[in-house]
Amino acid sequence: MRNAHERFGVLELTRRVKDTVNEVRIQMDRLIVEPGKDARATAHLISAIGGDAEIGAVWAAVIEGAVFRLRMPRNATLVATLGSDAKCFRGSVAVPGRKRPLRHLVALSDEMSKTRPGADRDGMRTVLCNGESMFVLNRVARRFGLPVVPEWAPWFMDQLKHRKAIRSLVGLGCSPVLVQGTKQSFLDWISEGLKQGAIRIPEETGSIRWNFSPSVFE
Repeated sequence: MRNAHERFGVLELTRRVKDTVNEVRIQMDRLIVEPGKDARATAHLISAIGGDAEIGAVWAAVIEGAVFRLRMPRNATLVATLGSDAKCFRGSVAVPGRKRPLRHLVALSDEMSKTRPGADRDGMRTVLCNGESMFVLNRVARRFGLPVVPEWAPWFMDQLKHRKAIRSLVGLGCSPVLVQGTKQSFLDWISEGLKQGAIRIPEETGSIRWNFSPSVFE
């Protein structure tokens, strides 16, 4: 954990209350951003820590759909918003030697919150925090209820790349990707792969184990 602070980003917010302008700055440990065609990007995940007042101000700004300045390590800066209907969660982090705990905030865009299992099965875009093939197949399958096995992960990733249905997003503390496709399109791919013999249904029965790469949990 040496020099861990150098891997943190900074979220900056300007809030105007009557005739007063307040500048808020908090540290970010996780971030997922989708660059836009214009100067403003879409943030899908913001995880940050700070004091009571700072986290409270950012929480209110998220609910209002405010625009943030997101400073990445090595001084790269993005201007982004989580958009409307963003979800926000707050908690506390106890720090040894500190009398008061830090406050932790996690904010999700409405689109990313719908990528949880069983949510919005008619959706066409799935935002994921990691692009490792096993993780991608697992999360897409859980979201849409697809009949898959872990052994299909390399084949599924090849399909995504061949069909240009996956692309990298900007991440801090993670390696996010955007997967594009509907439940029906994925089912069509599976049907085609089985017919062509590119994948097969295992003969043995029983529970399925997903052995993720250690990088997924780093």
